[in-house]
Amino acid sequence: MVGYGEVLQTIGAMVIFSLILLSATSMIQRNTYMQIEGELEQEVVALAQDIIEEGRTKEFDEVSVDAAAPPADIPGDFATLSTLGPETSGTQNDDLNGDGEVSRHEFDDFDDYHDWDDVIETEHGEFNIRAEVFYVDETNYDSTNTQTTFKKLRVYITSKYLNGQNSGDLTLYSLEFVRNYYAD
Repeated sequence: MVGYGEVLQTIGAMVIFSLILLSATSMIQRNTYMQIEGELEQEVVALAQDIIEEGRTKEFDEVSVDAAAPPADIPGDFATLSTLGPETSGTQNDDLNGDGEVSRHEFDDFDDYHDWDDVIETEHGEFNIRAEVFYVDETNYDSTNTQTTFKKLRVYITSKYLNGQNSGDLTLYSLEFVRNYYAD
């Protein structure tokens, strides 16, 4: 019976070692997941920032594009709520695709990003991007139904690799930028 004690001690040590190893593996897996999620979130921010920075380089409104003088009625001459988005006639008419959309590299003013969406592929996978532009009140930057000298660009990004840890639903990332006509 003396040999059985040593066998039981060995089995006990193996069980304890297995539990420690299982815990360590779980911790390594969780850390790896968090690292990958952090890299993907950095990519989300970089993509949204690229779109926002690109929008900042455009004219505030179509009425300002190639204009020799500022509009006579500010903000009354700016695009109406129903005409926010890429122009479907005029200078960009020749650039329209068969489906009536203008590609992003053809945008010439800030609100052309309204209702734009695309899938951008990077080394980290595919990202679904959607943008909206709307007028905002100059006191609280909330959406307004009237033309103002302030427009907000909001960029939404999702990826199938970024989802809620417990729910499995896609995480929607939203970054925004408020632009003032007079700050150009």
